[in-house]
Amino acid sequence: MSKTIPLIFLLIGLLLLSVSVSAFKSDIEPFTSKAKNAAPNHSVWQTQGYGYILEVIGEDIRFYDITKNHCILNNVETGEYPSRNLIVEGDSAELNWYTAHPVKLKRLSRLPTLCKKSLQSNAGTKNTKFSAPEVFDIFWFTFAEHFAFNDELNWNWHTNYKTWRNKISNSTSESALAEVIEELIDELGDAHAYVESDDDSFFTMNNIKWEQFRSRVIDERFSQQTEFSSLRDFYQALNEKRNNIISSYFDNQHLPQQLNRSLLWASFPHEIRYLSIDDMSEYTAEKTVQADIKEVDRAMQHIMPMLTNAKGLVIDLRWNSGGYDIVSQRILSYFIDKPLHIGSKSYRTESGFSNPENIIVYPATFDRYLGPIVVLTSGITMSAAESFLLGLAAREQVTIIGEPSNGGFSDSLPKQLPNGWSFTLSNERYFDHKGESYEYRGYPVDKNFEYLNDADLKAEKDSALIEAMKILK
Repeated sequence: MSKTIPLIFLLIGLLLLSVSVSAFKSDIEPFTSKAKNAAPNHSVWQTQGYGYILEVIGEDIRFYDITKNHCILNNVETGEYPSRNLIVEGDSAELNWYTAHPVKLKRLSRLPTLCKKSLQSNAGTKNTKFSAPEVFDIFWFTFAEHFAFNDELNWNWHTNYKTWRNKISNSTSESALAEVIEELIDELGDAHAYVESDDDSFFTMNNIKWEQFRSRVIDERFSQQTEFSSLRDFYQALNEKRNNIISSYFDNQHLPQQLNRSLLWASFPHEIRYLSIDDMSEYTAEKTVQADIKEVDRAMQHIMPMLTNAKGLVIDLRWNSGGYDIVSQRILSYFIDKPLHIGSKSYRTESGFSNPENIIVYPATFDRYLGPIVVLTSGITMSAAESFLLGLAAREQVTIIGEPSNGGFSDSLPKQLPNGWSFTLSNERYFDHKGESYEYRGYPVDKNFEYLNDADLKAEKDSALIEAMKILK
């Protein structure tokens, strides 16, 4: 999961604290058990950080979102992971949800009362009266307990609460609440924060670098032309022009190969190779992590023999908005010959942050390419693409050029609201192999090239790509 917002989702984007103690305090008690490995049916678990209570229901896991004073059944995450992904060790467990590290849990004696009430109210959702204060509070306190970048923004959830809470009342409509939440999302600028309604009538996000890219590359140019009346058609034409410019540099003696929907393989003159990676997920029609991993192995093992005599490799991540970290790490495994410490990760806790856990990537058992690499990045290179970038940066013989990446490294923490809206936020800190965090600012480049700038588009050239080939000659 670096569960991120796919680029297509980004394109869609074109378009009260009443108790001072935890409501769970009397309900959450440690459970003593000798269970090993299997998660017993109807067993209940609480995550360390992340704000979840999990209940095993047969082969599925039921997710509840919790704050100190709330419990909400999360219909989006419920059923997303099989109960076999919950690995039990006595009264502790780990949930494999396809991230760099599993989520740690402790067993509870029973489901907390508030969660039982949530389950009952969820059964009659259609008859539940909308309450803007309730929805706002759950949204606010989820962020207050889990958002990882308060220091970077100089943001205090306690002191800011009254100002924002006063924007709504018991009579606030759903649409008016949406405006307040949209304003708050804009204020935070969290690259992984978005809110959407269950009927697609409301969607908001504010990825700062994506907004800047959209304004510069899409909106301004669209307003200055008359050929296209549809923004979507203009965008598609722009993407096609981008692809044509890149392909004009390909060696005609070796036909480019579209390995799947996201991976493009090609050759440049002087024995330089090119690999474009546009996503870190959904490589196949199955759209599962397991299928993605198999597809990575198939594609990488196909191209490795063609890298035997290569002088260098260009890896293009400029259009990559992320996906799953474990997919990006699988790709990385084909470019290293020993275990590589690419960085570390910690998550927000009640008292601060967990101790950072190292991320180690192990080399693939198949042939690997260990020669020089030039990586192309842009401001929309984000999430799992950025964790891949951290891995490449920890490797020898790597040059990074283009634009600093997006600065959205954290996984998306998926949550739900009682009116059916779902939302995500960043609750983790990523560090590179030197212990540095690049959230918000993005990973730096060795040489700057503005992506899809006016001069290049008019001249039908790609200056960053030209520089990459010059470096590798």
